[in-house]
Amino acid sequence: MDERPPPKMEERLLLIGSGNRKLRYSEIITYRVAQLHTRFNAQSTRILQTVSDISLSQWRILTVVNSSNDVTHTKISSISRIDKGQISRAVKSLIKDGYLETEDDLDDHRKSYLRLTPQASELLAKTLPLMQKRHDVLTDSLSDDQRTVLFEAFDTLDNLTELTEFT
Repeated sequence: MDERPPPKMEERLLLIGSGNRKLRYSEIITYRVAQLHTRFNAQSTRILQTVSDISLSQWRILTVVNSSNDVTHTKISSISRIDKGQISRAVKSLIKDGYLETEDDLDDHRKSYLRLTPQASELLAKTLPLMQKRHDVLTDSLSDDQRTVLFEAFDTLDNLTELTEFT
């Protein structure tokens, strides 16, 4: 009798690739990255919920504003790669909740800069150490060689995201 545990769902799911090659979803890079991304986001959200009422995207926006001068919606999008619509909604909410304020550009009245409020600075003082500890645990779980290979692989895959033809 076979006493092996049943395979996980992602091990049972198959995708038929070129040449009728069967691929398990767990072998598909984009699937694995998406699954890991989802789990990391859920982990970050749980950590933030222990000390705050903001979402992960709101927290990311606050950290960008905290780490840079003259931050605009466009600069946040460029740095974080968060969708501009999502940034706009999150910024409106952060302003409404008293975490951000705007300052108009004196030369270009169409442009405004985002600034942290004291309330946001207090929030970051509570959340940044937790998120830094999480980052340290993740980083320290990999050897120097593993980190080097991982980031080289990220760079390679990131460069490939511009491709649209695979003939």
